Amino acid sequence: MGSNRSMSRENKKKQLRSQMVSPSVSSPEDEDSEELIKKAHQKSVKCRVRIGAVIGVLILAAVGGFIYYDRYMSFADYELVWETDFNQGEPGEAAAGEGNFSGFADFADGVIKYTKDGASYLDSRGKAVWILSYEMKHPMITVNGDFAAIGDRQGNSIYICDKNGIQGQATTSLPVLELSVSAKGVTAAVEEDSKASYIYLYKKDGNPLDIYVKSLLSGDGYPVDVSLSPGGTQWITSFMYLEDGMIKNKVVFYNFGLGKNDPKRVVGVFMPQDLSDAMAGRVRFMDDSHAVIFTDKGLQFFSTRIETSPESTAQILLDENIRSISYTDQYAAVVTDNSEGSEPYRLHVYRADGSQVFETAFSFQYSGFDIDEDLVLLYNDNSCLVYNMAGTEKFKGSFDFPVSKVSAGNMPGTLLVMGPQKMQEIRLR
Repeated sequence: MGSNRSMSRENKKKQLRSQMVSPSVSSPEDEDSEELIKKAHQKSVKCRVRIGAVIGVLILAAVGGFIYYDRYMSFADYELVWETDFNQGEPGEAAAGEGNFSGFADFADGVIKYTKDGASYLDSRGKAVWILSYEMKHPMITVNGDFAAIGDRQGNSIYICDKNGIQGQATTSLPVLELSVSAKGVTAAVEEDSKASYIYLYKKDGNPLDIYVKSLLSGDGYPVDVSLSPGGTQWITSFMYLEDGMIKNKVVFYNFGLGKNDPKRVVGVFMPQDLSDAMAGRVRFMDDSHAVIFTDKGLQFFSTRIETSPESTAQILLDENIRSISYTDQYAAVVTDNSEGSEPYRLHVYRADGSQVFETAFSFQYSGFDIDEDLVLLYNDNSCLVYNMAGTEKFKGSFDFPVSKVSAGNMPGTLLVMGPQKMQEIRLR
């Protein structure tokens, strides 16, 4: 009995094993299923690759289209994006906007509108961020980064401001002739009496620094222009002086952070022979490592990378008469007469190292000349001409209100157009 039951169990096990399919053995149907899954996966991968390739082509086309649009498209028409009417501004804004208008200056994310009665910082949509009231006969402004200094030419008042408003006020004992401000708010003022000229430095709160340069008119010469570096430790001055009855020019570099062995902290002097006997009427630090001087013969670029040893890196001598100059932290440009062809003017644009960006002839009758971002802007009281840094004429058109300044807009393909009564952003089309 026991052996029969045992045999019966063994027979049932064999029957069950014969009905089971070993996991290591695949049926033809299973092989077909695996092949179908594999093919479906390969098809999905190929589809994703094709979609990725199409998206890549579209992105490249969009980038290429934007580059073409940005570099080569020209426009003669525009549409209004927004407008601010200064005659309908907020209470108090009229004090800085209506009477005795002087001009605009690019500043931070917008512009400063300044008059004889006050100044206001307008953001990128023409809204007043702050308003400053004063009384000046001949207001002048200098900007460096997020700081601006507003002074009264031949007066005694200097206001130092940043994006938040006035940070300090300096009252000078001598009349102010020129101003320069650093990106940290340190302000240099050229002042004079009957015998000498002085360059005084003021902190951003308006208090004087114990640093100044005195130049005797009968010896050292007369300071024509001064510029502070963005960091505020370097400055450059152009002096006119008499030698054997002839007017000469020299450019002097000072460093108040490093050149302490010299009582005047002079780290570089460039005499007439270094300047091709040119007269430098304007000097500017473009950044902490580059400076440019504008002369009656052209432009000369300097490197202050080694702060104790400034060096001339490029001299651009131009045969034609120089009519206008403009500069930013990246570019320097001049407009000259054009002796070739029928167009009366020629625009020359250079980088901070003195290499040329482009030059072109034009006939537009302009009164204002600025560089803003990668645009060169020439404008008069009712129209403007705009070039990009590829030398392409981006826009030429007119406006229906008096214009005092034109700048780059908030987005590519837009411009800010400003006048005594209103401010607009326009989109070129």
